[in-house]
Amino acid sequence: MDYKEPRRYFDKYGVVSPETSYHVYLENVRNLDKQDIKTMVDIGRYFTLFAPRQSGKTTFLYDFSRQLEKDPIYITIHMSFENYTDLNKERFYENIQKDLFNQLLQRLEKIHCHQLDSVSSCLKTHQLDNHISFYHLFEKLNNIITLKKIVVFIDEFDGIPRHEISNFLTTLRKLYQKYKDRHEKALYSVGLVGIRNLTKLIVGGVSPFNIADQVQLPPFSLKNVRDLYAQYTRETNQPFTEEAVRHLYEKTCGQAWLINRLGTILTVEIKPETVEAITVEDVDRAIDVLLLEKNAHFDNLMEKTEKHTDIITKILYHKVKYKPDDKEQSWIEQYGIIKKQNSMAIIANPIYQKRFMQAFPEESVSRLNQNKRIFISYSREDKEWVTMLTGHLEMLKDRGVDYWLDEHIRTGDSWNLEIETEMNRCSVAVCLISKAFLKSSYIRENEIPIMLKRRKKGLIIFPVLLEKCLWEHVPWLSEIQMYPKDGKFLSISKPKEREDRMMEIVDEIGKLFD
Repeated sequence: MDYKEPRRYFDKYGVVSPETSYHVYLENVRNLDKQDIKTMVDIGRYFTLFAPRQSGKTTFLYDFSRQLEKDPIYITIHMSFENYTDLNKERFYENIQKDLFNQLLQRLEKIHCHQLDSVSSCLKTHQLDNHISFYHLFEKLNNIITLKKIVVFIDEFDGIPRHEISNFLTTLRKLYQKYKDRHEKALYSVGLVGIRNLTKLIVGGVSPFNIADQVQLPPFSLKNVRDLYAQYTRETNQPFTEEAVRHLYEKTCGQAWLINRLGTILTVEIKPETVEAITVEDVDRAIDVLLLEKNAHFDNLMEKTEKHTDIITKILYHKVKYKPDDKEQSWIEQYGIIKKQNSMAIIANPIYQKRFMQAFPEESVSRLNQNKRIFISYSREDKEWVTMLTGHLEMLKDRGVDYWLDEHIRTGDSWNLEIETEMNRCSVAVCLISKAFLKSSYIRENEIPIMLKRRKKGLIIFPVLLEKCLWEHVPWLSEIQMYPKDGKFLSISKPKEREDRMMEIVDEIGKLFD
């Protein structure tokens, strides 16, 4: 048979459409009790769905929604909290209202629901502006929609504004508990996507969403890989040998992005426009091409490992026990970089392993710069002092001294883990002491314990007194040399004198590195 031009392609990003891209449906998506996701929805469960980026979770959600909506009893709502991090409360709920109301009415109209007019009237008079109005909305809908089941999927959930995490999750929990034993309820099932373990989001000492099943999206199975490439074969008449498919599966361990990218390299670069079979040797050549390629997927992986090269290289070159509660392991595991195999932590697949070995050869790995880095601990209320301090710290960069503060934490990063990781990299912690600093529960409960633990291993704590406050009554602080050494707090000085005194303090910090 002759070669035929393909109608579709191997898609690597975003939602995969079966009309334009080769596509397989992921099976075996189950919770810890081995219930599949359809069963969870049918019985009205709330759940979290986790998968590393570029592993097909958004595509799976849309596939699953299409399956659900074959039954007119189901109404699926898709929302995404991507880029919501910096929204205030009003804008956050305004965006939820827009997505929720539009999709709800469109679905009710499509299935010719008898309650469409009643729901439409309800939505016209209901404004979403906080978590309480969100709760009352579904109380109203529960009284109107009695024969339909609303299933809400929220993608990129880790983009939720931090100030609304507790309120939003607590509201979902209250709705779940209130209507748990009622079969007829509007908000029937909720799936939150994008956080590895939502129960670890502790707010006020309590997990606000401890009622959710945990579901982890599996990688492609060997059958998935075989089916995906078979679609290409049916369109073009170019086959993959069974040995090539198995070899490719073993090298990728089912990672969706790698499978699709290698599919493109094999059919476009290695053996293009031919009916000659793709072999194991071809797969190895494609992997060599991929390992030398600069692409967004590998760039993203390297960015995520930038601050964790120590643990990455240990796992690469030594045997490391898998520890589910180890913060660094959990952080890189959620990006699909490592996984558990038996009782060990290993790199997720052989291709990643080779790529990381290229980036972090064993002989070149060291803990450079650890002794020339400053951690700045401060209250947001003292931001003007931080600006003054960092302005002078810039002068130390010529001597190889750098500094870090929480402004460098990016959207989606784990706040506590980032702070702990940075404190482990620093040899000096500058604390800007003020009334706001001393009363900050976050500083007391999160930063100070890590700081004192690191102090036992050599971290120098360098407190700077900004204003009059009761710092002498804080046990750990009262035993440390306070700056300025004369005990006069900086805010008592005139503006020009403040700059001079801050320069003196930075000079003292610089001497620590000499």
